[in-house]
Amino acid sequence: MADRMIYWMSVALSAVALVLLLINVSLINGNRNLQDEIAKRQATINNGITMSQLDQSLAQALAQASVSSNNQDIRQLLAGQGITIKNNKTTNNDADTDKSK
Repeated sequence: MADRMIYWMSVALSAVALVLLLINVSLINGNRNLQDEIAKRQATINNGITMSQLDQSLAQALAQASVSSNNQDIRQLLAGQGITIKNNKTTNNDADTDKSK
């Protein structure tokens, strides 16, 4: 009788262990999927930062080209994107009058 009881208890504990194993595998797969999703999001954020720096450099290069060649088309293009260009070139007379004030 005791042997039968030990047998059925070991079968029950084996079934519980098998169920726990299956739950563990499913949790591991779920975590792996979440980690992949987070890695993709982080890559998108990193690419956004890089693209932002590139966009800023491109806008500065366009602004410098617009000022140096006095190109109104480039100014209008940048103005359409909300970027205003101020021409900082001053003559010596303007600089002298500013100093005297």
